Parts: sequence; structure tokens; C-alpha cells
Amino acid sequence: MSGPSARSARRLAFTVEYDGTDFHGWATQPDVHPTIQQLLTDAVAEIVGHPVRVDGASRTDAGVHARDQRAAVTVHHPIRPAGLVKAINRRLPAAIAVRDAHEVSLDHHPRFANGGKTYCYRLRRGVTARPLTDRYAWQVPWDLDFERLLPALPAVLGTRDYASFASRGGDYRTTVRTLWRWSLQPEAHGVWALRVSGTAFMKHMVRNLVGTLVQVARGHWSAADLQRAVAACDRTAAGPTAPACGLTLERIHPLGASDASD
Repeated sequence: MSGPSARSARRLAFTVEYDGTDFHGWATQPDVHPTIQQLLTDAVAEIVGHPVRVDGASRTDAGVHARDQRAAVTVHHPIRPAGLVKAINRRLPAAIAVRDAHEVSLDHHPRFANGGKTYCYRLRRGVTARPLTDRYAWQVPWDLDFERLLPALPAVLGTRDYASFASRGGDYRTTVRTLWRWSLQPEAHGVWALRVSGTAFMKHMVRNLVGTLVQVARGHWSAADLQRAVAACDRTAAGPTAPACGLTLERIHPLGASDASD
């Protein structure tokens, strides 16, 4: 017997960075192109000469970016990890790149081989567009008082039922999640970076949280209003969904990550 199936299976993991603006999210979808997963799958299959499936740690939505997406693929090919990185990148558009490939066990799956994630959502207060900034930030035309967020954030920390921030129609075994840290930092060009770390996130969860927190920063909601929205466990009780452009998957934490190791 000869051919790819006769060779020993190997599992290779790697990091993916992408500007998600022009893609329909991470996950391959019937009749929806392009997606990050499909482009990676096509590239690896062309290199190794047999069908493959590239698995990811997070199913980022259309328009969402990633700096530290983790992926893995099983191949029947002797290519070295560094060679795979070079070969994949030659076949990808400029908005996607892979790095840091290495061999892992055959049962490794990025979705389950991590201790949590950090997402960063960027907002820019301004009435005039700044195209090179607004590609990665939500241009907010309203006055925002971020000091109002400080007493509100404890309501969206810890292990809670976050059903009020889950997308409608999602298939969840549970809507209980653990968020262990929020931070808010100023950046260049009037951008504010709002980061949240947690064990896992549901579809649109971060964007729904940010859209709700902006209501607080605008003065439309109080900390008590946010507490009531969380307690309602009802999507209609929370605020609007923030645009995808401001969201970046910033870090996949190693197994065993916690508040102290973040």
C-alpha cells in the first residue's frame, strides 16, 4: 500500500493571525466564502496532497479579527513544522498568516486545549472617520464617561449565567460562564481598549457585553440597570450588539490559566 493513508498520522498545531474584515468568520459554511478555516484547509490540503480539516480554538464571527487564534490539523506527510508555515503562508491572502507550528498528540484539539481566552474590544470616540483606525475600532459618536463603568463591571465578573448576552438561537448546553478580568486602557488616536478574559464565550457574547457597557458609559444605564439585565437571563434585557470591527481575539491562555496567571 502506498499514498498518504499509508503514512503515519501526525498532528500539527499552529497560531493564526488575521484581519477579519473581508471574511465571513472563522468557520467553514456551505455556500459562504471566504472563511478563515476554509482557506487554511484548502492551503494545507494542497500542500500534503490529501483532504484535511483544520480545527480552531474559537469560532470568530464575520468581521472579527484574531492575533492569537490556535489551530491544528492532522496530516499524513513528512513536512517539517517550519516548512508547513512557509508553505501555508505562500498560499494565503495577505490578511491571514500562520506561525509557531509544532507537533502535538493526535487527540489534541485547540478548542479544549486551552485555559481561557482574552478578547479586546476597541472603541474610538469621534464624529469624523479615521479609516486606518476605524477598521479595527468602533467609531462611537457619543460622549462616553468610562469612569461610570468601574462600579458596573463587578456585575459581569465571576461565574454567572450570562444568558442575557448570548446570541438568540444559539445551541448552548449551558449559558453559565466564568469571566475573571476586565481592563480598560487608552491607546493612540483616541482609542480605548476594553479587554475581557474568561474561560469561554458564547456567540456574540463579548459584543453584546460591550454594547451594554456603552449604554452605561453614555449615562443611559446605571450599575443597577446592568445588574438587573444580568439577572434577567434574557437577551432582550441587555443592550445592543457592538459592531464586529472592534473585536479581536487577543490571547488563548494555556491550560491552568487563572486570574493570577493572566
